[in-house]
Amino acid sequence: MKKKGNKRVVILGAGLTGLVAAHFIGRIKEKPFILEKKSVPGGLCRTEEKDGFLFDRTGHLLHFKDEKSRWKNFIINEMKVPLKEHRRRAYIHILGRLIPYPFQYHLSFLDASEKKKCVVDFLKASKTYKMPSSGAEERRNFYDWARQSFGERMFRLFFLPYNNKLWKYSLKKMSTLWMGRFVPLPSLEKIIRGAENRDPSQNAGYNASFYYPSNGGIGTLVESLAKEKNIIFNSDISLIDHAEKNIYFEGGNIAYDILISTIPLPVLLGYFKKSPIMELADKLKWTGVYNVNLVIKKDFSKLGHWIYFPHGKIPFYRIGFFSNFSPVPENYSSVYVETSYTGRAGKPKLASILKFLKLDEEKIHIQKNFDIPFAYVIYDKNRELLLPEIFDFFKNNGIISTGRFGGWKYSTMEEAMQDGFDAAEFALK
Repeated sequence: MKKKGNKRVVILGAGLTGLVAAHFIGRIKEKPFILEKKSVPGGLCRTEEKDGFLFDRTGHLLHFKDEKSRWKNFIINEMKVPLKEHRRRAYIHILGRLIPYPFQYHLSFLDASEKKKCVVDFLKASKTYKMPSSGAEERRNFYDWARQSFGERMFRLFFLPYNNKLWKYSLKKMSTLWMGRFVPLPSLEKIIRGAENRDPSQNAGYNASFYYPSNGGIGTLVESLAKEKNIIFNSDISLIDHAEKNIYFEGGNIAYDILISTIPLPVLLGYFKKSPIMELADKLKWTGVYNVNLVIKKDFSKLGHWIYFPHGKIPFYRIGFFSNFSPVPENYSSVYVETSYTGRAGKPKLASILKFLKLDEEKIHIQKNFDIPFAYVIYDKNRELLLPEIFDFFKNNGIISTGRFGGWKYSTMEEAMQDGFDAAEFALK
């Protein structure tokens, strides 16, 4: 990076993207100020400790596109955070049994009649499926895509109920633009092989393996990044005057030449009270997650890293076993439970969690809950229509809105770090 000019950069949000942007800007010019609403850095990438146990804001795992990822090297060698690789062990709870994930490649774990229905319907859908014409892919909805790609029975057993439970939004109103490497196309060869034989090694997806800090939780990454940064904590913003390029917050104000925002896009839009752009915030849709964390005096090592729950009898969509990829004191397990919601937080009843885990309440050593108001961006028609208008406004006013929630997208931590680097490069031009 080469320094050009002497523009003042201010960053909103001391999460992963904002801290990476500040890190690379600070290498070339004066350290930018970061306004952080909370009293600690990290955003969702924070770890809290209680009685010797660690708690992340739900499963926060590192997925790299390849072994030579610059961000893997950055974390290990520059941030000095040692990472450990884990091969995913995940399951889906369907028809009262645990099926290895991904479901479509392990049909032999179903009973014979269900397996046959899945294979026959998949082959039928494959024969009738037609590739969309150029440009038509963007107009497809996720409901039709999943049904046509996997066939009626797999669609009804897993893809429809699970995504309904996760997104809490009509799948017929969601585009397929969010999928990318998160939802790969099915392989005929793997589906047939998985129907004929039980082969738990059949993996697919961006998270077939993942990395996690050897010690200290995911928060060790942001703790390292936050060192020697100019962070103004508890800075509750009231107004961004884009004409005067001034930010007003509780306790003061700060001027900027370039503003890098990593906070959720609807929140950012609400600060532009002197512009009609703020009215667009109400048209963006998203899903929140309520995260229940339990420390339990029981061994859950055989249940792998996490389990998906597509059916409606169980209110949560996923249970993860933190203790199966991060050290905990002996004889204990650490479990995280995720329930999605729109509007008000949907806290699951503890009884439903205990019932699945076959536990009595007295077995719970610690319970720690987190409400995550912004968890998943919903890709509907409003998103596709409004983002160009919103980002044109930002571009014309020296503002970069980036990261998972600043860029209003579905992305990984690796991509969040790249977004911070790209924002820093743009600010230094």
